[in-house]
Amino acid sequence: MVGITAALVFGSAAAATAYPADAPVVASDTTLTPGQSVTITANDLGDYATVTFSANGGTLASIVAASGTGTSVEKTVVNGSASATFTAPTTAGSYVVTVTAPGGEVLGSVTLTVAAAGGGTGGGLPATGGSVPAAMIWAGVGALGLGGIAVAAVAARRRAAASN
Repeated sequence: MVGITAALVFGSAAAATAYPADAPVVASDTTLTPGQSVTITANDLGDYATVTFSANGGTLASIVAASGTGTSVEKTVVNGSASATFTAPTTAGSYVVTVTAPGGEVLGSVTLTVAAAGGGTGGGLPATGGSVPAAMIWAGVGALGLGGIAVAAVAARRRAAASN
């Protein structure tokens, strides 16, 4: 009886692990510059005829659209693999390309990092100096104003003394 129970428990578990849970999804490069294109490939797709590549930004091959969210493209599976081309957006950040089966099951994904144009992680120009708090700027404006009033008072006093 124990042998039959063990066979049922371990035999059913072996059948469940025989099916691959995720298809390996790889990118030809995972660190990109703005506008750079890379090939994303999903392997071990078995008997699927098509799969869908979706990205949370950038552009995927055969999608004519500006950078944005929700871009996707359906690709034919050939010999167990399918590929799509991802073009990085101009905004630095992390972008995920997900591969799904026709029924919506997620088969795998890959994360791509888009570096800023200057090689940093943020957009715009690189920082070249310190920053001045707004309170310090207003204190400087106030000091200039008080200095102007003092100069005007001295000039008025000299004129008054000269006319006497």
